[in-house]
Amino acid sequence: MNGRIALAVALGGTLGALSRFYISGLFPVYGEFPVGTLIVNSAASLILGYLYGLIFWGFDVPSDWRAFFGTGFCGALSTFSTFSYETFSLLREKEYLMATLNILANVIITILLVFAGFILARR
Repeated sequence: MNGRIALAVALGGTLGALSRFYISGLFPVYGEFPVGTLIVNSAASLILGYLYGLIFWGFDVPSDWRAFFGTGFCGALSTFSTFSYETFSLLREKEYLMATLNILANVIITILLVFAGFILARR
């Protein structure tokens, strides 16, 4: 593996993890709904969509920047495993409405934000 790419992933991952930590602290669980997780999943989706859009629309994005943002930053920022755990916990606690809302919000919003990032990259 290229050492420069590995360093880019490590630095991006560090910043993504720290961002996740601070964003989740700013937006704790609201009632039973995990707002912080939705925000970080949404932000990572927008950034990944933008990065993919840039590449798709023909912009030359160097491989170390793709590794930094895509694998490193967004990989550490996005919390799909946390989303899954929180949804499971809501189901276990028989909070079916909140679990359903959590699934729909995270899936629909993040897909829409990937699309938004993709479109933003075209400009």
